[in-house]
Amino acid sequence: MKKLGAMGLLLLSLAALPCVAQAQQLAYTAKDVHLRAGPGRDYPVVAILPAGFEISVLGCLSSYSWCDVLAASSRGWVYAGNIYFPYQGSNVPVLTYGAQIGVAVLSFVLLDYWTHHYYDRPFYRQREQWVHRPRPPQQLHPGAPRPQPPQQVRPGTQRPQPAQPDRPSVQRPHPPQPVRPGVQRPQPPQKAGADGQRPQSPRQDGPRR
Repeated sequence: MKKLGAMGLLLLSLAALPCVAQAQQLAYTAKDVHLRAGPGRDYPVVAILPAGFEISVLGCLSSYSWCDVLAASSRGWVYAGNIYFPYQGSNVPVLTYGAQIGVAVLSFVLLDYWTHHYYDRPFYRQREQWVHRPRPPQQLHPGAPRPQPPQQVRPGTQRPQPAQPDRPSVQRPHPPQPVRPGVQRPQPPQKAGADGQRPQSPRQDGPRR
């Protein structure tokens, strides 16, 4: 009876394996990517994965910027922007849809991770240096602009600018034109008489007869 019970449990577990495999979504590399020994571009390169390579995402950092993946027999980290998941009929990047897809969140402990997966790699000898190295500053995603804090305007702090008065246009007098040789100068106007009329030039009549 015990043997039959054990066989029954084994058959049930084997029958459940296809369901688990179907429930697990496979991811793909969006382009040629580096499989690295840690979540960062400064970690050693473990392998180079071609575009469209099938991988299994085991989890990502809480920021969904880097993910721990299994690529064939190699284990390492890939930038989440280069990992695409089939989701609702289209391929979406884990960098943007990781939380919606439900990718697990995990942490990275260098000594434990390297001891389990890279003990035969040349860079494993420098593990202590990697542990105590200064951490690089955090960077935003490529192409993502750094958010600027909103500027708050306090009431009464900005002074209104005085309006500039319209200045009347001043026409400058033109300089007198020089008189060229051969050109007659204009005659000065004759002064008017007492009655406002210009005096007539006196006639010179001949001798009266």
